[in-house]
Amino acid sequence: MALCTDVFRGLLAAAVAVVLAGVLLAPAGAGAQATTAAAELRPIEQALAELGNAKRSASATVSRLSRRSGGVLAGCMSSGPGWKRIRAVKHAPQRGLYVASARRLLADMRLLLDQQQARVIAYEPAFERFVARLNGAPVSNPLLREAIAAQSRRLAAYGDVGKIQADCTVFNRLAKRAREFPTRTAAQIVRADYRAAPIARRIERNISSQLSAIDRRHGISWRDVVTLEKAAELMVQLGGNPGYATAFQYALSLR
Repeated sequence: MALCTDVFRGLLAAAVAVVLAGVLLAPAGAGAQATTAAAELRPIEQALAELGNAKRSASATVSRLSRRSGGVLAGCMSSGPGWKRIRAVKHAPQRGLYVASARRLLADMRLLLDQQQARVIAYEPAFERFVARLNGAPVSNPLLREAIAAQSRRLAAYGDVGKIQADCTVFNRLAKRAREFPTRTAAQIVRADYRAAPIARRIERNISSQLSAIDRRHGISWRDVVTLEKAAELMVQLGGNPGYATAFQYALSLR
């Protein structure tokens, strides 16, 4: 009986020791994980804070560059060789197609000059420092590393965006492609629509096609958007500041 009691007491003591060990070790493990997460997020949040300050400091440059299209495109907003070619098309439906495509091209050029290229020029030094700091940060989380790679791809693409030519020379060259197709018969009218439409699309999509080609060249796709969104969610889950998480998601946005 005494032996059984001693065995029971021994088993009970061992069980209590295991429970106490679990209680003591669990917080220690959680604390280590929290410390690791904080170490991963700290350099990202510091880089974001620096980027935010740099972008605010560049606001005057953005404002100055954002008025470029007024001077660059003044000579072809409503006149010039391109518009002369379009207005020479007598068939109203074809002419209307070319007019609409020319106006959309000008709108894309204004957007490129006043917003996209203006911000690329103004923010490029800050963007480069930001991406360099991220690539040199001690971040091991696979999702965060992939998000940093997505930021690097976007920065590389901006170098090509800044080289896109958008001026009256380009506009006139594209608009002068407009031509009138015969419309003497019903069959010719149908064929004319089919032949004029591709020309109009090439005119209006010139800028957007170049931007899409740049994204493809640098391996940018919708997956990068998803990756950055998931990375922002992860930063919050790891205890990061929600504001910094959102800022990381849209860090290189030109809007």
